[in-house]
Amino acid sequence: MAAKSMPQIVLPDINNVLRLLGRVECSYDGKSYRISEWAQRHRDAIDYNQELAQKGTDKADISVLLIFLRDLLVRAMRGEKGEHVFHELQHTIRKKADLNNANYRKALKKAQYRWGERTGCEIISAVVKYFANSLKWDWHCYLQEAEGHKDSNFLSDELLNIKHIGLKLRDLALSNFNRHYAAFDVHLARIPMRIGLLNYGYDLLGDNNIEIGNNPSNIKHYLFLHRLFLKFSEMTGKKYQAVDFDRIFWHFGKTICTSKPQCSHCPIKSICLTGNKR
Repeated sequence: MAAKSMPQIVLPDINNVLRLLGRVECSYDGKSYRISEWAQRHRDAIDYNQELAQKGTDKADISVLLIFLRDLLVRAMRGEKGEHVFHELQHTIRKKADLNNANYRKALKKAQYRWGERTGCEIISAVVKYFANSLKWDWHCYLQEAEGHKDSNFLSDELLNIKHIGLKLRDLALSNFNRHYAAFDVHLARIPMRIGLLNYGYDLLGDNNIEIGNNPSNIKHYLFLHRLFLKFSEMTGKKYQAVDFDRIFWHFGKTICTSKPQCSHCPIKSICLTGNKR
Protein backbone atom coordinates (compact mmCIF):
# COMPACT_ATOMS: atom_id res chain seq x y z
CA MET A 1 0.00 0.00 0.00
CA ALA A 2 1.38 3.39 -0.99
CA ALA A 3 2.41 5.66 1.85
CA LYS A 4 0.24 8.70 2.42
CA SER A 5 1.93 11.95 1.47
CA MET A 6 2.28 14.52 4.22
CA PRO A 7 0.15 17.66 3.70
CA GLN A 8 2.24 20.64 2.66
CA ILE A 9 2.23 23.51 5.13
CA VAL A 10 2.09 26.95 3.56
CA LEU A 11 3.46 29.57 5.91
CA PRO A 12 1.63 32.90 6.02
CA ASP A 13 3.27 35.77 4.15
CA ILE A 14 4.43 38.26 6.75
CA ASN A 15 3.62 41.27 4.58
CA ASN A 16 0.06 40.07 4.02
CA VAL A 17 -0.35 39.36 7.74
CA LEU A 18 0.75 42.88 8.66
CA ARG A 19 -1.49 44.47 6.01
CA LEU A 20 -4.57 42.66 7.30
CA LEU A 21 -3.84 43.13 10.99
CA GLY A 22 -3.21 46.82 10.45
CA ARG A 23 -6.88 47.32 9.55
CA VAL A 24 -8.14 46.07 12.91
CA GLU A 25 -9.60 48.71 15.22
CA CYS A 26 -8.18 48.63 18.74
CA SER A 27 -9.00 50.64 21.85
CA TYR A 28 -6.42 51.43 24.50
CA ASP A 29 -6.21 54.02 27.26
CA GLY A 30 -9.54 55.53 26.19
CA LYS A 31 -8.50 55.97 22.55
CA SER A 32 -9.37 53.95 19.43
CA TYR A 33 -7.27 53.63 16.27
CA ARG A 34 -6.48 51.05 13.67
CA ILE A 35 -3.53 48.90 14.65
CA SER A 36 -1.48 50.41 11.81
CA GLU A 37 -2.11 53.84 13.35
CA TRP A 38 -1.07 52.65 16.82
CA ALA A 39 2.18 51.40 15.30
CA GLN A 40 2.74 54.72 13.53
CA ARG A 41 2.10 56.66 16.72
CA HIS A 42 4.81 54.64 18.43
CA ARG A 43 7.24 55.32 15.57
CA ASP A 44 6.51 59.04 15.95
CA ALA A 45 7.16 58.78 19.69
CA ILE A 46 10.53 57.14 18.99
CA ASP A 47 11.50 59.96 16.63
CA TYR A 48 10.55 62.52 19.28
CA ASN A 49 12.44 60.67 22.04
CA GLN A 50 15.56 60.35 19.88
CA GLU A 51 15.57 64.12 19.35
CA LEU A 52 15.07 64.61 23.08
CA ALA A 53 18.09 62.42 23.81
CA GLN A 54 20.23 64.62 21.55
CA LYS A 55 19.48 67.93 23.29
CA GLY A 56 21.92 67.60 26.17
CA THR A 57 20.03 69.93 28.52
CA ASP A 58 19.23 69.13 32.14
CA LYS A 59 15.51 69.19 31.38
CA ALA A 60 15.91 66.80 28.45
CA ASP A 61 18.16 64.49 30.48
CA ILE A 62 15.51 64.18 33.18
CA SER A 63 12.77 63.58 30.59
CA VAL A 64 14.74 60.75 28.97
CA LEU A 65 15.63 59.25 32.35
CA LEU A 66 11.98 59.14 33.40
CA ILE A 67 10.99 57.42 30.15
CA PHE A 68 13.53 54.71 30.95
CA LEU A 69 12.41 54.45 34.58
CA ARG A 70 8.76 54.13 33.60
CA ASP A 71 9.54 50.76 32.00
CA LEU A 72 12.51 49.60 34.06
CA LEU A 73 10.35 49.74 37.19
CA VAL A 74 7.55 47.59 35.76
CA ARG A 75 8.90 44.06 36.53
CA ALA A 76 5.66 42.41 35.33
CA MET A 77 3.59 43.21 32.26
CA ARG A 78 0.18 42.60 33.82
CA GLY A 79 -1.45 44.47 36.69
CA GLU A 80 1.09 47.31 36.70
CA LYS A 81 0.51 51.04 36.97
CA GLY A 82 3.49 52.10 34.88
CA GLU A 83 1.91 55.31 33.65
CA HIS A 84 0.79 56.22 37.17
CA VAL A 85 4.34 55.81 38.47
CA PHE A 86 5.63 57.78 35.47
CA HIS A 87 3.33 60.73 36.17
CA GLU A 88 4.26 60.82 39.85
CA LEU A 89 7.97 60.77 38.97
CA GLN A 90 7.39 63.61 36.49
CA HIS A 91 5.63 65.62 39.16
CA THR A 92 8.33 65.02 41.79
CA ILE A 93 11.56 64.99 39.75
CA ARG A 94 11.89 68.06 37.54
CA LYS A 95 15.65 68.67 37.68
CA LYS A 96 18.82 66.78 38.53
CA ALA A 97 18.88 68.28 42.01
CA ASP A 98 15.65 66.37 42.68
CA LEU A 99 17.37 63.00 42.19
CA ASN A 100 17.44 61.67 45.75
CA ASN A 101 15.91 58.81 47.74
CA ALA A 102 13.43 61.04 49.54
CA ASN A 103 11.85 62.07 46.25
CA TYR A 104 11.96 58.55 44.87
CA ARG A 105 10.07 57.28 47.92
CA LYS A 106 7.60 60.16 47.75
CA ALA A 107 6.73 59.45 44.11
CA LEU A 108 6.54 55.68 44.56
CA LYS A 109 4.34 56.02 47.64
CA LYS A 110 1.91 58.33 45.84
CA ALA A 111 1.81 55.95 42.88
CA GLN A 112 1.26 52.98 45.22
CA TYR A 113 4.14 51.20 43.51
CA ARG A 114 3.30 47.51 43.43
CA TRP A 115 6.73 46.20 44.42
CA GLY A 116 7.33 48.49 47.38
CA GLU A 117 9.14 51.78 47.90
CA ARG A 118 12.38 50.14 49.03
CA THR A 119 12.70 47.97 45.94
CA GLY A 120 11.71 50.86 43.69
CA CYS A 121 14.28 53.17 45.28
CA GLU A 122 17.02 50.58 44.80
CA ILE A 123 16.21 50.27 41.09
CA ILE A 124 15.97 54.03 40.53
CA SER A 125 19.20 54.71 42.43
CA ALA A 126 21.12 52.09 40.45
CA VAL A 127 19.79 53.36 37.10
CA VAL A 128 20.57 56.99 37.98
CA LYS A 129 24.06 56.04 39.16
CA TYR A 130 24.76 54.33 35.84
CA PHE A 131 23.44 57.08 33.57
CA ALA A 132 24.72 60.00 35.67
CA ASN A 133 28.07 58.71 36.92
CA SER A 134 29.19 56.08 34.42
CA LEU A 135 27.72 57.57 31.23
CA LYS A 136 27.80 61.24 32.32
CA TRP A 137 24.30 61.64 30.85
CA ASP A 138 25.60 60.77 27.39
CA TRP A 139 22.38 59.32 25.99
CA HIS A 140 23.78 59.40 22.46
CA CYS A 141 26.63 57.10 23.47
CA TYR A 142 24.27 54.63 25.14
CA LEU A 143 21.80 54.57 22.25
CA GLN A 144 24.62 54.19 19.74
CA GLU A 145 25.84 51.16 21.66
CA ALA A 146 22.34 49.70 21.60
CA GLU A 147 22.17 50.23 17.85
CA GLY A 148 25.58 48.71 17.27
CA HIS A 149 24.77 45.61 19.32
CA LYS A 150 21.20 45.08 18.13
CA ASP A 151 21.95 41.71 16.49
CA SER A 152 23.12 40.23 19.81
CA ASN A 153 20.35 42.06 21.73
CA PHE A 154 22.93 44.25 23.50
CA LEU A 155 23.80 41.65 26.12
CA SER A 156 26.74 43.76 27.30
CA ASP A 157 24.38 46.49 28.56
CA GLU A 158 25.28 47.45 32.15
CA LEU A 159 21.59 47.93 32.94
CA LEU A 160 21.18 44.15 32.79
CA ASN A 161 23.44 43.85 35.84
CA ILE A 162 20.96 45.78 37.98
CA LYS A 163 18.76 43.59 40.19
CA HIS A 164 15.20 43.20 38.87
CA ILE A 165 16.12 44.44 35.37
CA GLY A 166 16.18 41.73 32.73
CA LEU A 167 16.04 41.67 28.95
CA LYS A 168 12.27 42.14 28.79
CA LEU A 169 12.19 45.38 30.79
CA ARG A 170 15.41 46.72 29.28
CA ASP A 171 14.03 46.05 25.79
CA LEU A 172 10.72 47.64 26.74
CA ALA A 173 12.59 50.80 27.76
CA LEU A 174 14.84 50.73 24.69
CA SER A 175 11.85 50.28 22.38
CA ASN A 176 10.96 53.91 23.13
CA PHE A 177 14.19 55.00 21.43
CA ASN A 178 15.20 52.26 19.00
CA ARG A 179 12.98 50.37 16.53
CA HIS A 180 15.15 47.23 16.61
CA TYR A 181 14.05 46.21 20.11
CA ALA A 182 10.85 44.49 21.26
CA ALA A 183 9.86 43.38 24.75
CA PHE A 184 8.93 39.71 24.65
CA ASP A 185 6.49 38.34 27.17
CA VAL A 186 4.30 35.24 26.88
CA HIS A 187 1.44 37.27 25.42
CA LEU A 188 3.50 38.77 22.62
CA ALA A 189 5.27 35.48 21.83
CA ARG A 190 1.94 33.64 21.64
CA ILE A 191 0.71 35.56 18.58
CA PRO A 192 3.44 34.67 16.03
CA MET A 193 3.35 31.08 17.33
CA ARG A 194 -0.38 30.77 16.66
CA ILE A 195 -0.12 32.37 13.24
CA GLY A 196 2.72 30.01 12.28
CA LEU A 197 5.40 32.66 11.91
CA LEU A 198 7.75 30.94 14.35
CA ASN A 199 8.44 28.40 11.61
CA TYR A 200 10.48 31.03 9.77
CA GLY A 201 12.98 30.74 12.61
CA TYR A 202 14.35 27.33 11.62
CA ASP A 203 16.83 29.08 9.33
CA LEU A 204 18.31 30.79 12.40
CA LEU A 205 19.32 27.57 14.12
CA GLY A 206 22.99 26.69 14.35
CA ASP A 207 23.80 29.41 16.86
CA ASN A 208 24.31 27.80 20.29
CA ASN A 209 23.06 30.97 21.99
CA ILE A 210 19.53 30.54 20.66
CA GLU A 211 16.93 27.80 20.67
CA ILE A 212 13.63 27.82 18.80
CA GLY A 213 10.71 28.31 21.17
CA ASN A 214 8.25 30.86 22.50
CA ASN A 215 8.98 30.94 26.24
CA PRO A 216 10.57 34.35 26.94
CA SER A 217 11.60 33.19 30.43
CA ASN A 218 14.10 30.92 28.69
CA ILE A 219 17.08 33.09 27.68
CA LYS A 220 17.74 31.06 24.53
CA HIS A 221 14.10 31.36 23.48
CA TYR A 222 14.15 35.09 24.20
CA LEU A 223 17.23 35.64 22.03
CA PHE A 224 15.64 33.47 19.33
CA LEU A 225 12.53 35.68 19.31
CA HIS A 226 14.70 38.79 19.07
CA ARG A 227 16.58 37.37 16.08
CA LEU A 228 13.29 36.21 14.53
CA PHE A 229 11.81 39.71 14.68
CA LEU A 230 14.94 41.07 13.03
CA LYS A 231 14.44 38.46 10.31
CA PHE A 232 10.81 39.53 9.91
CA SER A 233 12.11 43.03 9.28
CA GLU A 234 14.35 41.75 6.50
CA MET A 235 11.38 39.89 5.02
CA THR A 236 9.47 43.19 4.75
CA GLY A 237 12.39 44.97 3.10
CA LYS A 238 12.90 46.79 6.43
CA LYS A 239 9.59 48.59 5.97
CA TYR A 240 8.78 47.27 9.44
CA GLN A 241 11.16 46.85 12.39
CA ALA A 242 11.04 44.75 15.56
CA VAL A 243 9.14 47.38 17.55
CA ASP A 244 6.47 47.53 14.83
CA PHE A 245 5.82 43.79 15.18
CA ASP A 246 5.74 44.28 18.95
CA ARG A 247 3.05 46.96 18.73
CA ILE A 248 1.03 45.24 15.99
CA PHE A 249 0.98 41.82 17.66
CA TRP A 250 0.38 43.34 21.11
CA HIS A 251 -2.70 45.27 20.00
CA PHE A 252 -3.95 42.31 17.97
CA GLY A 253 -3.52 40.05 21.00
CA LYS A 254 -5.45 42.52 23.13
CA THR A 255 -8.29 42.82 20.63
CA ILE A 256 -8.88 39.49 18.83
CA CYS A 257 -6.13 36.93 19.44
CA THR A 258 -6.61 36.94 23.21
CA SER A 259 -5.99 34.02 25.59
CA LYS A 260 -9.21 32.65 24.08
CA PRO A 261 -8.81 33.64 20.41
CA GLN A 262 -11.85 34.97 18.56
CA CYS A 263 -11.02 33.22 15.29
CA SER A 264 -14.47 33.81 13.83
CA HIS A 265 -13.74 37.56 13.82
CA CYS A 266 -10.11 37.30 12.72
CA PRO A 267 -9.04 38.94 9.43
CA ILE A 268 -6.25 36.39 8.92
CA LYS A 269 -8.18 33.24 9.81
CA SER A 270 -7.77 31.77 6.31
CA ILE A 271 -3.96 32.07 6.37
CA CYS A 272 -3.30 31.55 10.09
CA LEU A 273 -2.05 28.01 10.80
CA THR A 274 -4.19 27.87 13.93
CA GLY A 275 -7.25 29.75 12.71
CA ASN A 276 -7.76 27.84 9.48
CA LYS A 277 -8.16 24.61 11.44
CA ARG A 278 -10.99 25.92 13.59
